[in-house]
Amino acid sequence: MATTMPPLQPGTEAAAQAAAFAIFGSDIPPIGPEDYSGSWRTTLHVIAEEWVGEGRVEQHAARTATALNELFATQKQYGVGSPETRADSDRLQPLIDRCRHFGITTADLVRHGVRFPES
Repeated sequence: MATTMPPLQPGTEAAAQAAAFAIFGSDIPPIGPEDYSGSWRTTLHVIAEEWVGEGRVEQHAARTATALNELFATQKQYGVGSPETRADSDRLQPLIDRCRHFGITTADLVRHGVRFPES
């Protein structure tokens, strides 16, 4: 019989750590001792500032725009419901999820070169 974990309680250290890994994945930048008070809750903003300062959010937007353009090309070549398109779409989903976390908008993706197909 499988055991289930209780849901994370908002505002707890465990919830803050889970949020950090959900947002940033395993790509959490090193945090200097002067920026870490022993609490994930107070460290999340430091991680976000590092990401922005290093240009990682912009890099992610550019990477996502490229992946979207590849998806649209696959759709054009093989059709919207094709296995190839579904595979591209599945690979794209984590990138889109991170865009939501980072607040990357459609306008940001267009600025990075995404070419949405005409409807």
